Parts: sequence; structure tokens; C-alpha cells
Amino acid sequence: MMGGHHAVSGAAAWLAITTPVTVGSVNLGLGTFQMDRWETLAGAIVCAGAALLPDADHHSATIARSLPPISSIFTRIIGSASGGHRNGTHSLIGIAFFIFLAWLANGWDVQTAALGTVYPAAALFAILLISFAVKTMKFMPPLLCWIIALAAGTFVGMNTPAENQWFLLAVAIGVIAHVLGDMLTIGGCNLLWPIKIGSPRWFRRMPVFGGCWKSNGRVALPILGETGSTSEWLLATGLTTYVGIALIVA
Repeated sequence: MMGGHHAVSGAAAWLAITTPVTVGSVNLGLGTFQMDRWETLAGAIVCAGAALLPDADHHSATIARSLPPISSIFTRIIGSASGGHRNGTHSLIGIAFFIFLAWLANGWDVQTAALGTVYPAAALFAILLISFAVKTMKFMPPLLCWIIALAAGTFVGMNTPAENQWFLLAVAIGVIAHVLGDMLTIGGCNLLWPIKIGSPRWFRRMPVFGGCWKSNGRVALPILGETGSTSEWLLATGLTTYVGIALIVA
């Protein structure tokens, strides 16, 4: 999926799981947490940024240009360590790694006399994630990305919801949404990386299902077709509409 579509899928997943969204008599959200409007918005933006994290393996991806020069250095290191695009960061190991980073950040709290409990590591991580989400809006210049990311990251560090696991949940939802989204395209993902179990030739010759398990070990349910396809754009449009409604209602 394209970067902007990953971001909106993360925001949509966050809102669907965490907020009670009711339109008429139709319930569109689970309402797992009780948050005020600003916490709901901050969580949605963080989750949108986390939904771009697996693309840290691609030095020319949207996130590589989000917060220069930090983001470009970050993506080159991750890309080198994970074996290139759609390998390590798009696997179960990659998902666990990003969630572990969020857990470490979420676990560091500092008690202050003036501000109470603050979460400095979560704030720094959020600055990076929020810059990812903001950069998916192509017209955003780097300076404005910095300003928005710093402001929102500060809010995250100083104004956490009562359930302080929300940051960990936002990162987990976003990363998982990214991998699932890529598995809906033809390229697919190898969740078992670095283990590669390639499909036998007879399987690849099967009609319909032959493209679901590839010779490089990747698995896909390619209902969206190629990345950037019309089907993907239609899905992204629907998700964007949902996010708008959910934020207004929530």
C-alpha cells in the first residue's frame, strides 16, 4: 500500500478499537478506552504514524523524508538491518521489535512537581511517529512537520490517558495494520522472515490461489491488486470517510 493509505488505515483501526462511534443506531466502534477529544486525536495521529513504521526499511519511503536528517538516518539503519524492503520489518519479528520499542518508551515515566507524571521517551517516539503521519500530506514542508510533531509529541508526553498503555496499543495497532495492508497487495509479506519457505511450482500454477504463496516465501491475499491500484484508492477513500466521521462523533 502507499504511505498515505497506510497512515489512514492506522488511524481508522485506532478509532474503531478505542472510541465509541455511533451514527444513528449503527455502532461503528468498540469504545475500548475512555478518552477526551484531544487524547483521541493524539492517539489517532500516533497510530497513523506507527502504521508507517514497517516502511523504515525503505530509504526512499515517505517516512525517510519526514523529519530530516533524523528520519533518513533512521530508515537507512533499519533497512540495512532488516534485509531490505518488505523483509524483516514486515514480519512477526519486526512487529515484535516495534512493539518492544514502544513498551520501553512507555515504561519510562518521570515524576515532576510542576507537571506530575510525564513520559519523555514516549514523547520522543511520538515526535518521530507523528512526523511520519504528517509527511503523508505531500504539501507539508519539513519545518512545519517539525513544528507539528514537536507540539503533538509534547502533548503525548505530558497528557497521557488514565490507561497508560494507550501508547503501546497505538504502536501495535498501527504496525499490524501496515503489515496486513501490504498482505492485501500482490507483493505480500513473509511473516516468518528470516525463514523463507517458498511455494512449490505446482502451487504457483494453480488458478486464483497460485499468487497467494510465492517462491520467495511471501504470502498475500491480493484483493487490492498492485500497490496504488484503483481498489486500494477506493478502500483508502472509505477509510478516510470513516476517520472523519469517527473524529467528529468522538
